[in-house]
This record gives sequence, C-alpha cells and structure tokens, in this order.
Amino acid sequence: EASAPSAVAVIPAAPRRPVTTLSREERREASTYGELYSILVATEHLENAFVRAAVSNEDYEKACTQLLAQFKTLKNGLKDKFPDIRSFAQEHGLHCPLAEERLLGAGVAATALYGGAADTGKESLACFKASEHFITLLDAVKLNLKAVDELLPLVRDLQASIVQIPNLPPLSGVDRITTWLVTLNSMKASDHISEDQSRQLALDVEQAYTSLKNWLHEKT
Repeated sequence: EASAPSAVAVIPAAPRRPVTTLSREERREASTYGELYSILVATEHLENAFVRAAVSNEDYEKACTQLLAQFKTLKNGLKDKFPDIRSFAQEHGLHCPLAEERLLGAGVAATALYGGAADTGKESLACFKASEHFITLLDAVKLNLKAVDELLPLVRDLQASIVQIPNLPPLSGVDRITTWLVTLNSMKASDHISEDQSRQLALDVEQAYTSLKNWLHEKT
C-alpha cells in the first residue's frame, strides 16, 4: 500500500516593510550630515598622521586647508540644526578630539601656528619677510581697517612668516599673533572688530615687532 505523501511545510512570507520615501529636502539634509561626518573622520586621520610624521608638512597643510574650508561652509549651513558640532559627533559615536581642536578650536593648520622644519640658511630672508608683514599689518590697523576679511589675510601672512624664522625663541608678544589668527578665524568674513580690539591688535603687533627687532639686534 502506497504511503501518503508527506505534508510540505509552508513558510509564511515575511511582512513587507514600508518603504520610506525622503523628500528632496530630507535627502539634501542627510547628504550634508554624511559630508560633515566624513570631514570629521578625515581630519582626525590627518591630524594623527601629522603627529606621527607620516605626512609631509606641505601635504598636511594642503589637505588641512581644504578640510577647513569645507567644514566652515557646512558649519554655516548647519548652524540651525546643529549649532554644537561636538554634540553631532557624540550623537553619531565619533571620538575625534584632534579633529575638534583643529576645526572648532584653532581653525587653521598646525603648520600655520607652529611651523615646520626650516632652512637655517634662510634666516635673513625669513626675518626680512616677517618685518615686511609686520609693517603691512601695522599700516592696515593705523588706516582703521576693521573688517575680518581685510585683516585675516594680513595676520595669516604674518604668522606664516614668523614660523619660518629658524631657531626663533619665545619672544614677548609673538604668541599674541597666534591668538589673533585664531580669533579672526572664528569670526565671519563680514564681521568687524571693535574699536577696543583694534587698539589691542595695534598694541600686540607693535610689541611683537619690537621683540623681533630686539632679538635681531642682540644677534648682530
């Protein structure tokens, strides 16, 4: 006698998940968040590579400058959604202290603050260029220039020339140039420094320039 065919188990189909359709604005917002996340991660990796001397000063500065420009653009667009970028990083499980310091703290490449390896044979030229930039910035302040987009390039050029001077000791007032660079970098291009800030800037630049001239005089 033929045996009865065995029953075939029927596996119920998994319930279909509803497809979420994002609006154009939501897609744009998600893309922006993804770009911000990528910039934070890339900057953290870059800073780690710079600390380990795994990247040249030139390549580091080029990459860092680009990341800073991208970050500032995104930050302006996200200021309503995420006024605190550190909160964004925490919410997305990011631990990026070096990136936060570079992007949210200093606002400029480390080489612009501390310099790199310099050619000692070019000390005279480096000092001459720094003196030129000191004078240019002092003239601008005396002409009552207060717009950030006018002062920032001058302060940046001065700081870049200072860090290129070989074996420069800690001179009185020179660290204030670094502070001004960070301060102006944190402001919008359309901002203006106050009258008190302008007077302080003039005093700080004059003091730093005098310190540099005294150091050069002692060396001769």
